[in-house]
Amino acid sequence: MPSLRSKQRLNQYISLGVSSIFLLSPAFLVGCGSGESEARYVPPTPEVVIPKPKNFDIKVPIEMRDVVVKVYDNFDDSLVIEQNVSTTSNLNITLPKVLNTDHLYRIEISTTPNSLIYDFLNGQYKSFSLTFNALVEVNTSNLTQPIYITPSSEAIYQRAIVRSGQLPTDIINSKQVSALQLQFATNDVNSALLNGFSNVDLPNLSPSTILTIFKSNNLTIATINKYINTYLNFGYIQQWSSSNPENAFVEFTKNLAIDLKDGYLDGKKIHGDPSPLVSLIGTAPENTDPNKNTLINIAENQKNIRDQYAGLLKSAVLKLATKYEQQTSNPLGYIQLEQKIYSGTDPKMQATDVFRVAGAGDYRRAVGFAVNISTSKCLDSNYLCQSGVTGINTVFNPNLPSIEYLIGSYEDKINDCKLNIRANGVLELQKGTQIFTSKLDGDSTDNLMLINNTGQDYLLNSSSTDIDFTLQKYKFIQIKLNGNQVLSASAGLDTRKAPDQLQTTQLECSFI
Repeated sequence: MPSLRSKQRLNQYISLGVSSIFLLSPAFLVGCGSGESEARYVPPTPEVVIPKPKNFDIKVPIEMRDVVVKVYDNFDDSLVIEQNVSTTSNLNITLPKVLNTDHLYRIEISTTPNSLIYDFLNGQYKSFSLTFNALVEVNTSNLTQPIYITPSSEAIYQRAIVRSGQLPTDIINSKQVSALQLQFATNDVNSALLNGFSNVDLPNLSPSTILTIFKSNNLTIATINKYINTYLNFGYIQQWSSSNPENAFVEFTKNLAIDLKDGYLDGKKIHGDPSPLVSLIGTAPENTDPNKNTLINIAENQKNIRDQYAGLLKSAVLKLATKYEQQTSNPLGYIQLEQKIYSGTDPKMQATDVFRVAGAGDYRRAVGFAVNISTSKCLDSNYLCQSGVTGINTVFNPNLPSIEYLIGSYEDKINDCKLNIRANGVLELQKGTQIFTSKLDGDSTDNLMLINNTGQDYLLNSSSTDIDFTLQKYKFIQIKLNGNQVLSASAGLDTRKAPDQLQTTQLECSFI
């Protein structure tokens, strides 16, 4: 350690050095003699940047008339601006105040009794009733920010609600959605839809724009992607209308959002969702074997449904292009639409950071874990077990069991019991006034235990953060599973971190 004297000498050298710099610097030299004026250093005046309110350039795929646009600060759900608009064509809103870049904002388009939407498939305006949502982060790169209100934005909004820990049986509270959960939801939906409706900068379809949009005959390298994406986007609507022709855009948007609440275009709903679903596709097969929780195996299991929907989508896109004479007036563009791949490609190699392929299908991992020589037991357990189980919003870890198939609401109406398994890992078991809660947050008491080596019978344990210090026991919710199916749930106390049977049971409910 340097002595005090050496530190003092060092400080003197530093002071001398700094003094020398000041003496030699031209900014500090002064004129001498003959009455010459002094050369003075005048620091530049700092530029004062005054934040300005942003403009939202709101873009929708199809013209809507007589609707209401609202912008909310999603932090506290306060209304920033509300505006009645006669048409969504060229819809630009100047916000009355500067937005907080740390907050998400929710843009909502709602209908009135007089609202109309342009049905581009038959060229008519039709009455409709629906609320469209988009959750966005503030972009500070310029004063005008494009906002896309599309079937994709509504699906992302609904998926983000689920990722935040809410269920379809709850009263929606968008304030609970974080920027990270919104990003995860965006990735989910974009993967399912091949980036369909994702930030495509187009005028909304109306009688005055429809030919310009669909008859793009002068394609360049710069415009070919927009051309392909335009036909892809409206190809989804064309495909849907083949079996659901009435108000196709509205009904497609509504049902797409229900289907994609689980993050996958699979013809399925979150467990317990009471919303009726008219599916875009047939029901995708479940992934049921945890020994096959690999990219190649899951992709193979979903191949038929993925390829089937890709074929339907391609046919719809080409049908729409044929309607607008693209084969003859724009053969280069039509060839591009023919050659486009309408799903992700079959993987040739395993991956450790992803288990899904772009397009239709159910890419959730089977509940459970592969039994091999590396499978271990949790502390205190008598069975094979993996600890550290979490919700679905953490960094992806293929070595930990997934709870995606379990997310939902379960009810035993006979005994008035209810179990909620939320995407953020929160578990709730309730009967009457008895309410038990816990959270799967990666602790050693959050574990999945295989209690039957010849089958798929598991126990999912989760201990709440508060311990019963009087009895020196953990407070557990324990869920009995068979594969991806919830059979029953119990709440109680145990001294062990991985119990196979709770030492004290306070509540027990069956869901079969």
